[in-house]
Amino acid sequence: SRGDLPRQAARASVPVPPSPVIIAAGSGVGGLREARRSLIEARQIADAARRDRRDLPIFRLPHVGLAGLLHLLRDEPRVQTFVERELGPLLGYDAQHPREQLLDTLRAYLEQGRNKSAAAAAAHLSRPAFYERLARIGRILDVDLDSVEACLSLHVALLALDAIRTP
Repeated sequence: SRGDLPRQAARASVPVPPSPVIIAAGSGVGGLREARRSLIEARQIADAARRDRRDLPIFRLPHVGLAGLLHLLRDEPRVQTFVERELGPLLGYDAQHPREQLLDTLRAYLEQGRNKSAAAAAAHLSRPAFYERLARIGRILDVDLDSVEACLSLHVALLALDAIRTP
């Protein structure tokens, strides 16, 4: 009968660990009039902290930084257009060549502070193979990966892409 389904499902299912609890705090306020703003801020911080991997007891505004801002703006069409403009050709390339995943190569390079040797190790690639992939990324995106400004723009686009892809 239908009444037995929840009990059967509960017995048949594997226990699911509870979701981690996120505690977020807004800025301190001096009075009741400012409390609403602080509560809205805390909610935004909690939303942004959902994708943060750190195990902090309380998340505050400085903890969410640029990734938090991009998370809050992820539905903004101009952010989505920026991501498409910066990374679109590379996303298209990766879709056609699923075994290569050059986006991961670019991410490793940028996350390692543009240190090619460290990025190659992080990507589990030989340095020559990693350098060849970087050259291919540069050609696909028509960008100089030795340019700090270009890499900053690409890094922001990657953070925005992560924010867009995170529910």
